[in-house]
Amino acid sequence: MRLNHIAAILLTLSLAAGAQAADKTVAVVNGASIPQSELDQLTDSVVKGSNGRVKDSPELRAELKQQLINRQIILQEASRRSLDKSAQFKDRLEDIRNDLLQQALFEDIARANPVTDAQVKAEYDRLKAQTVGQKEVHARQIVVGSEEEAKQVIAQLKKGGKFEDVARAKSKDPAAKQTGGDMGWGNLGMMPKPLADELKSIAKGQISAQPFKTELGFHVFKIEEARDVKVPSFDEAKQQLARQMQNAQIEKTLVELRNKAKIQ
Repeated sequence: MRLNHIAAILLTLSLAAGAQAADKTVAVVNGASIPQSELDQLTDSVVKGSNGRVKDSPELRAELKQQLINRQIILQEASRRSLDKSAQFKDRLEDIRNDLLQQALFEDIARANPVTDAQVKAEYDRLKAQTVGQKEVHARQIVVGSEEEAKQVIAQLKKGGKFEDVARAKSKDPAAKQTGGDMGWGNLGMMPKPLADELKSIAKGQISAQPFKTELGFHVFKIEEARDVKVPSFDEAKQQLARQMQNAQIEKTLVELRNKAKIQ
């Protein structure tokens, strides 16, 4: 289990102040009790945060119990050394408080401005209508520093040079040494028009007729595949789309707050 993930959860638990109801004790460390509810909360957080990879079990709870015991020992020793009274600790604690308060505001904005299923469906339909009929291509590229060098690359490829090998040997793009210049799939409708027009002009399996210039250098492309843009189903897209719409609402509220603020 990832210890940094558990540590983050433990930090959250330690910051959750408030009176605890009468609770069964799972361990006592130097007189300090660790309640069952704390172990239950940590277990629930780990299970939910694992995306199904971790199940609640006696073995998991035994491991997490040891983590809670270790935390209590660490906290007690830190207090004994008065580390919680240091300026550095207080500064870091204030940073954590501010981060949590910021997240609390985002959550409050989201609660006050919920995105409905109907709104998500309407946005999905709008985006789908824009996407239908668009094309996407799977391309490779070689990027060099001069037009003359790009023309030499084109000539080498026309003589039978393998695109991936030439990309690894000559491309300025650092990733090309691992990918052979593979750019993956790209939606032509989402690209700058000059680039989209250039890629449209290249047939499947063919390379650029002439170098294509950008601020990065001179590009030589190869089109591996071309197809209609695949539109995910509503069920596949709705969760991500809902998050995007909710984030957009939060961003809108923050812009409104900034516009109202007196900034000198």
